[in-house]
Amino acid sequence: MKSLFHPATWPPVVLAWSFLLLLPFGRSSELPVFIMAILGGILIWRHGKQVVWEGGARTFSLLFLCIWIPMALSVPDSIWFTKSLSTALTYPRIYFAGIYLIWMLHEDRARQRLLKLSAWLLLFWTLDALIQAAVGYDLLGYAYPERLNGLYGPHDWKLGLTLAMLSPIVWEYVSRHGAKWQLALAWLGTATVVLLASNRESWIVFAIATLMWSWVYARRLGLHPARLLIPIVLIVVVAGFGTYQLNLKFAQRMNQSIEAMDFSYEGLNAASSQRLHLWRNALTVLEHYPVNGAGVRSYRYAYPQFAEAGDPFLSPDGTGQIYAHQLLLEVGSETGLIGVAGLLVFFVLFIRASRGISDFPLAWVSWLGAFSWLFPLNTHSALYSAYWSLLIWWLIAIVSVRHSYNWYPKTPRHTYVEPCGV
Repeated sequence: MKSLFHPATWPPVVLAWSFLLLLPFGRSSELPVFIMAILGGILIWRHGKQVVWEGGARTFSLLFLCIWIPMALSVPDSIWFTKSLSTALTYPRIYFAGIYLIWMLHEDRARQRLLKLSAWLLLFWTLDALIQAAVGYDLLGYAYPERLNGLYGPHDWKLGLTLAMLSPIVWEYVSRHGAKWQLALAWLGTATVVLLASNRESWIVFAIATLMWSWVYARRLGLHPARLLIPIVLIVVVAGFGTYQLNLKFAQRMNQSIEAMDFSYEGLNAASSQRLHLWRNALTVLEHYPVNGAGVRSYRYAYPQFAEAGDPFLSPDGTGQIYAHQLLLEVGSETGLIGVAGLLVFFVLFIRASRGISDFPLAWVSWLGAFSWLFPLNTHSALYSAYWSLLIWWLIAIVSVRHSYNWYPKTPRHTYVEPCGV
């Protein structure tokens, strides 16, 4: 147990990393989160306010409250009370796990080790998916499904979006420890997997991450960002055209997207997989439940109240779409204007946390991954779902470490140094 509280040892780093390791395998990633939550609770019990309200922990606590308080306030009159209550009651496990992460990563060596382990794991995901694309099966024997999905199997379409937001971890590590051709190869590999995953949301996230990371990397090299971005754009165009010609599944997704070019309601709705229809319903739900929403995770029961006959998102059991597929509308329909206000404060705090962050490699790429996913104009996966909540807050906890503090006994404040033999 003592080693799990000492950031200079390997066990806490491996515990944090095991969350990523288990992500493709259903709910198994909850296990390391559960362990970290217990350890975080022990830290709070031992050290009290120091753990939750100093340095980066204070930023993390405020960010968490911006999201969790509206969730809790949506519970009393939720139209699916049991689900809203269970979601609000179990959500703090993420907070306790984050507190443990912040404590564990306050030493540079722990951050360096986590960056290294995470980058190599994501490179393995990329290689596995590329093998699946090339030969039809990945290393676990999963056949190439409807979309390239690697270790996630044939039914859980999360590889593209997960890799899109975590790819900067790979780029940052390779840029610091490899040659430039290796960095180019790493970017091409992750880009190919995200492209073949045929998830347009992941394409947007990957494009934002590429643009912002390349800009910072170019500045680090003393180059004008255009010298990197222009070749990247040309490579994307050529690769996209080639993939369109060779990959039927990718071509089908592109053809669907092209329908938006006529800018009609029907074309935009078809290109967005009926998103406009869904968003109109979400606005109606917000209009009828303006203060604290219909209840967190209750949208599926609010949806049928305002759906028209023959609505494509109505299920035979009488429920509707699970969530609104747009961050602001999801938060608004489920937690009301209170939730929207909390989200806006969250964005202000989160953007302020990025000041000077590019000098801290792991924190920088974690911030970029979370920001790319949370980009308000994207058509999001569910913010309140277990998978995305765990991943987003795992990244935010790492971001919060940048505002390091030295409450831990006999532990001085450190600055980043290049790893050597970690």
